[in-house]
Amino acid sequence: MDLTKHCQLCERQLYDIQSGTKCGLTNERPNFSGKCPDIKFETKYEDKIKEINIEYELVKRTKVISIGNFIFFITISIAVIVGGYLLGTYAFDKGVISTVPLIIMGTGVLILPLASGPLNKYRWGMKIARNKKNELDELLANYNIQYSIEVIVNKDLHGNQDITTNLTFQRKHYR
Repeated sequence: MDLTKHCQLCERQLYDIQSGTKCGLTNERPNFSGKCPDIKFETKYEDKIKEINIEYELVKRTKVISIGNFIFFITISIAVIVGGYLLGTYAFDKGVISTVPLIIMGTGVLILPLASGPLNKYRWGMKIARNKKNELDELLANYNIQYSIEVIVNKDLHGNQDITTNLTFQRKHYR
């Protein structure tokens, strides 16, 4: 595991663009194995826990709309392709050769990205958010810290989100 992940939760972290993350006590890059003996948890790690869990919850909430969007647009796409095919066979039976059915079927194919795009965005977002959450939970487990969090998302009439969290620790012993 990247040692700077420990420092991102510590109050003593020093960071500058040229040298990266350093320890505020030693003024050097992190150099320890397992867990840092001098880590100082205060508000920074609570903010990080809240940030990562809020991101995870917000991505989780897009699942239903992403699947609904996929079903809606895949149905429209298939209907347009089948409609173009049926129009083509009808026209061919009447002795007319036309490119219009091919154009209609092509339009149906062009609708497919509207179906798969949001679903892929959800899948990748969920994978990233889950990995961040798992890394954080593993890191905190090294320090015997366990938590539970409730993320409450309230929306007003205009779609603005008011996010509150209830963070409680079951175990908070990191020494």
